[in-house]
Amino acid sequence: MLIQGKLTKAAVFAIEMDEYTTNQLMSMLENPVFEDARVAIMPDVHAGKGTLVGLTTTFNRLIAPAVIGSDIGCGILAVNTGLEAVDYPKFDTFVRRNIRIGHSINKNPRFDYFTPEDSLKRLIDEICPEMEDRVLRSVGTLGGGNHFLELDKDSSGSIWLVIHSGSRTLGQQVCDFYLKKAREWFRKNYNSEEIPWRLEFMPVDEGGEEYLKHMAITQQYAVLNRNVMAYVILSEYFGLDPSVLETVSSIHNYFNFEDNVVRKGAISAHKGEKLIIPLNMRDGAIMGIGKGNPEWNNSAPHGAGRMLSRMQAKKAVSIEDFQKSMEGIFTTCVHQGTIDESPMAYKNGEMIINAVGPTVDITNRLLPVWNFKAAS
Repeated sequence: MLIQGKLTKAAVFAIEMDEYTTNQLMSMLENPVFEDARVAIMPDVHAGKGTLVGLTTTFNRLIAPAVIGSDIGCGILAVNTGLEAVDYPKFDTFVRRNIRIGHSINKNPRFDYFTPEDSLKRLIDEICPEMEDRVLRSVGTLGGGNHFLELDKDSSGSIWLVIHSGSRTLGQQVCDFYLKKAREWFRKNYNSEEIPWRLEFMPVDEGGEEYLKHMAITQQYAVLNRNVMAYVILSEYFGLDPSVLETVSSIHNYFNFEDNVVRKGAISAHKGEKLIIPLNMRDGAIMGIGKGNPEWNNSAPHGAGRMLSRMQAKKAVSIEDFQKSMEGIFTTCVHQGTIDESPMAYKNGEMIINAVGPTVDITNRLLPVWNFKAAS
């Protein structure tokens, strides 16, 4: 359906939206950031901090750092190990010893397999020199919230390593730095109007160009973060050469400089493009090929989308139901601290599968056999 706003309209591919999500969308369609943009809303949409999660929009030369938010470059990396069996308790112990989770970081920078580029060091010097040590030691760490590591089996029985993580400390620093600049520019030029919460903006030629440059570097940092975790696990535990393995990568908080589309909680689905859409920690993920549907901004949903907020999930979901939902999957992470990430906190996976037909050809289904995540 099409929803007309004050400055533009949005093509909405969600079956239903709650009142809060609808109100947030209408507020966004009144913001100059989206004026005359081509906006497409994904089936997994839900309200977020100032902007929708499940948003795609063409870029109109106004920069609102909060649209992409703090986890710049967050995404999924899936690697086909080619294995059919794993000792899950032993593997779980290895991961706990070698991959930092939550707010913890590595004792020393983990650049065993990669060399940090000079552009990353210059970014840190400009944005957060006092955080240099933490930014470098955060490479190869998972984080918390909805970030996870999984081993999934595909339809042929092959095991995939699936990693969901983002730009960690660096993304937060870049977002906060430019959100402050956007607020300063907005107050100076729109002092007679109410400032939209977390949607303050600035033009490309008045501070926005620097944001785009640093955002691009941060997106690569997020890719590096996932790659380092993959190399540690695949090389050190499985003894595999990651460079020769089949991989699929889908990024869902970023600006694509090639197609001029901002995706917040959405992934690229250009014609022929391989992609992965995780559903929840019980139902795994779907893999597919993009159809290149322009009505969807050549995009697809990034997941199932939250049905319950974290606070709602903690109140509504019992630990018994959470444990029961994860039966048959090896995990040491089902407890009160992760209950807000339980399958019941997310929308029905089958709804997403049925909704993506116009934009994705589904080619495979991944089902989890091992799951790992930190408490929120």
